[in-house]
Amino acid sequence: MFTWLQKRKEKKEDWRNSPAHLLLLSKFLNGDSPDRYRDDKYWEAALKEKPLKVIEQFCNEGVLEPAGLQELVAYKFKVSDLKFLLKEKGLRVSGRKEELIQSLIENDAQSMRDATKDFILYRCTKDGIRLAEHYLEGERAKRDSAERAVLDLLRRKEFSKAVRIVAQYEESQAYPRAFDIESGTESLKLIFERTPGILKGMEEEQLTELRRAAAMMNLWGTNTGRRWLPDDFETGIHLDGDVASRMLIFHAGHIRNMQSYRSSSVVKTVEVIGAEDGNICSECRKISGKKYKLEDVPELPYAKCTCELGCRCCTGAVV
Repeated sequence: MFTWLQKRKEKKEDWRNSPAHLLLLSKFLNGDSPDRYRDDKYWEAALKEKPLKVIEQFCNEGVLEPAGLQELVAYKFKVSDLKFLLKEKGLRVSGRKEELIQSLIENDAQSMRDATKDFILYRCTKDGIRLAEHYLEGERAKRDSAERAVLDLLRRKEFSKAVRIVAQYEESQAYPRAFDIESGTESLKLIFERTPGILKGMEEEQLTELRRAAAMMNLWGTNTGRRWLPDDFETGIHLDGDVASRMLIFHAGHIRNMQSYRSSSVVKTVEVIGAEDGNICSECRKISGKKYKLEDVPELPYAKCTCELGCRCCTGAVV
């Protein structure tokens, strides 16, 4: 009997060691609605069970509880809505969102309860807060440690080891990104060894800093590398540090695409495709939509691009 009860208890508490379950719990630190997760297939895949079943378990185990009126009002109304309600009641409309909510509740709590009566909202209890914050702090520490290790490896140009550390980190996440060690290593080599013409004019010392930032952006899947560049970093060209870093990443991707095209027995021609959001310079517009034989494809990002967002032209196979 004791063994059966012990096993049952251990199974019940397994979720406390599950990154996906703890991540879901952390979403309720400031109050959240279970309806958001009702039919979420991504959460279901990560949790390996229905999100609403997990949320119900959280409530049963005392780590979630129904939210208070303050959280309900904050969840339902934007600041502009709160100011409109305050103005209607002749109340002061300045202050932080929390102050606006408190003013409305103090003036007429019942009307606020009526306005939010159809909402189901949960928040973490003290035990839930402790578990969620401990998980988030641990994740921040784990990420910081991994980033420091990767940066050190990039300085020594040990690219394969850098990719492996990121891959190991991702394996521990609720939503892991898949990593191909060989492909990731090749991309890093290109970022460090090849310089697109669009970055002409940059000093080698600046390029070295930029390559590390671009490599970190590529490895960690971010769109900004500012945190890995010196505070006073200047490129000396018309592109800022973030954009210049992306140009290194795009160039590595372009080289790999061209290698793939050349190794194919099917692709003989490619089309240059310009940015479709309207932010395309006159130079890039000249090559956008044109078809080129593989040996004649212009280097991308395009060296003549003048857009402050950088060149975002890419190629598509014409089969």
